[in-house]
Amino acid sequence: MSVYIAMLGTWLLYGFDFRDPFKSGWQRIFVLQLVLTLVLGFYFLNAFQIGLLFAMALLSVMYQFNLPFITHRFHLKRFLLVKNVLIGFSWAALVPFGAHTFDDTAVQFLFWFVAIQVGYGSIIRDISDIDHDAKQQLRTLPIYLGVPKTLLFLHLINILSLLLCLLFVGFDPFSWLFQLSFVVVFYKALILLQVQLNHRKLIWTQYLNILTCLLIFILTFWFNS
Repeated sequence: MSVYIAMLGTWLLYGFDFRDPFKSGWQRIFVLQLVLTLVLGFYFLNAFQIGLLFAMALLSVMYQFNLPFITHRFHLKRFLLVKNVLIGFSWAALVPFGAHTFDDTAVQFLFWFVAIQVGYGSIIRDISDIDHDAKQQLRTLPIYLGVPKTLLFLHLINILSLLLCLLFVGFDPFSWLFQLSFVVVFYKALILLQVQLNHRKLIWTQYLNILTCLLIFILTFWFNS
């Protein structure tokens, strides 16, 4: 359910045409899936999960739409790092959504770890989109700092995300949370090194970078099986 909602949310952000929601068969199918998901959601989900679902929807709306009632062409994703923070928290919310709770230590760790990894992973994607974002007058970190300084910043964030374990499980190399975070941090370090060599290769900035979410998903099942 969590993965399915993530797919719907991704399409909502990047592929759905809100100006003409019924213009094509794919969009009609999407609307039908959305309605069915909401109906089934209210039947199967608890109040905590429904609240998270609405919070994620709100973040999606804040990310995607202009807010003309505040000022002309006010768009949150035009502000430095706001887009990346919203993306990170939206995907991280799937962790407590699937777990039905936020009280468990592992859930709390995975929430913050996913938020950091996905958030700064979206900055990696901004590196390959730097020309497009500049034309759209978006303020992304690669535009603001330049690619070399941005990559240095991302290396630092990647290493610091490993230290997140100390807050939840202490220094315990035998903990599955520590092992999961070490594998993911090592994987992202390799990606960053490849991006340094050629930041226009989409296989590193986009495809293998996005697979971080799948890697975390697989490792969580692997260590708990």
